[in-house]
Amino acid sequence: MKTPALVALIVLPIVTQAQQLSLDHALSKARESRRAILAAQLEVDRAKLSARVLGAYPAMTVGIGQSSREGLGATDQDFFVSQPIDLFGRTAASANFGRANVRIAEAERRRMLLAVQSDVMTAYFEACAAVRMRSVAEDLLRLASDLHKATLRRFEEGKIPEVQLTRATIEFDRAKQTSVFRESQLRSSLKKLAAATGSDEPIASVDAGSTVVNPEVDLDLHPEIMVLSAQADAAQAERVVAARSNLPELELVGLRTPWRESPPSYGLRLQLTWRAFDFGRSRFERGAATKQAESLQAQLKDARKKAEVDIASIDIEIEASRKRLSSYETIRESAKDLVAKSQRGFAEGFGTLVDVLEATRSLRDIEQELAEAQLAVNLALASKYAASGCLIEVQK
Repeated sequence: MKTPALVALIVLPIVTQAQQLSLDHALSKARESRRAILAAQLEVDRAKLSARVLGAYPAMTVGIGQSSREGLGATDQDFFVSQPIDLFGRTAASANFGRANVRIAEAERRRMLLAVQSDVMTAYFEACAAVRMRSVAEDLLRLASDLHKATLRRFEEGKIPEVQLTRATIEFDRAKQTSVFRESQLRSSLKKLAAATGSDEPIASVDAGSTVVNPEVDLDLHPEIMVLSAQADAAQAERVVAARSNLPELELVGLRTPWRESPPSYGLRLQLTWRAFDFGRSRFERGAATKQAESLQAQLKDARKKAEVDIASIDIEIEASRKRLSSYETIRESAKDLVAKSQRGFAEGFGTLVDVLEATRSLRDIEQELAEAQLAVNLALASKYAASGCLIEVQK
């Protein structure tokens, strides 16, 4: 009974480790592991706390005093309680400014998520291309091995000269070198992917057939546009704060008679104060905030227009890459059929080695170009996600 359990304990980690990493899982790991995302989230938390500070109602003040001699100091303020009353919306204006800063922090967090997503998608699709390249190299190595065996057999039978065996041997050696090179490329790409996800654990493999759908474009969710929009709202809120800085301030004060008087008596006092003349400070502050808001609105329009042009350009690239991919898939099937026929003809004695070598070399080139075409499609889609500001929803 113990043996099967022991075998299961040994095999299970191996199977788990050998599982392919999906794109969804890679993105999920990156969002959990990348410190840059944590830093952006902490900045959002800080902005929310700052917004609560700006939106807090004016504080109540309690004063207690005692003069060393009678007649010195404000004796009606030996004890008082003061509560400012916000009649003109200063607190609301400051709260709007704080909320705009929260939106800026959230937009910056989305920008960081998008940057991490772009890193992971690029590294993942490059790893997928490396997997396909390695598979092509392995297929070609098998073809070269079969060709070498058939050539060796025909040479030993005395049906072909030694030069043809030499050529077959060279092609076999080249295929082995290519296979080793593609394997090293795959290991390198998997290490880059692990770094992009922020994980210290090695990645065994990826799903070479992975791709993503065309994202739905909503430029209102583009981080740069979100930042500029929130900054424009913050400038408008700052203008309102400046405009209300010269409005009167109302204060309700509770007073007690001086300590020396007994029994004590209490009363209330309403105090209205305002700035009589500030030498144009509030006017200049309003003007500066207004100009800043206008500048940000102009930048917002420019950013939106640029994003629209970038997305339209990427759409053209995606369409062209997909047509190229479809064409290479058709050509590959013909090339595979040609290689099979050439090998069969050579093995049966009515084909030449040159035919086999040319067909194999053509297939090698087509397979490589096909992998590059698939990579171009995936990278173009990744670029569209970045240009449109679209985040892929991942399962936690």
